[in-house]
Amino acid sequence: MIIMARATKAETALAAIIQQMLEEKGVQTDIAEGLAKGGVGLGSGGLRIQRAAERQTKKESKRALNGWQKFVKAKSNKYKYKSGKKKGQVNFKAMSAAFKKTPAGRKKKK
Repeated sequence: MIIMARATKAETALAAIIQQMLEEKGVQTDIAEGLAKGGVGLGSGGLRIQRAAERQTKKESKRALNGWQKFVKAKSNKYKYKSGKKKGQVNFKAMSAAFKKTPAGRKKKK
């Protein structure tokens, strides 16, 4: 925790950079200032600032998986080598052939 009353020029510059980065990510100015000055220490004030900062950050939604990704993710569709050098590894060539036979894997006619 940096005590700003006795902070050196480097610590002050670092706090300014941290504050600027937090503000760019969408955190409110007063919360960013508190975090940059070391407000996330022991004590309830620092914890309140930290929780408020977590609420302020933007959450990005994940995009939907495509048909191939869903097929590969499913445990039942794992085609594995049974012998040889690659024993136990996933056989993507066989998986691809099986996927192309499913409705999701068939190519659409133009």
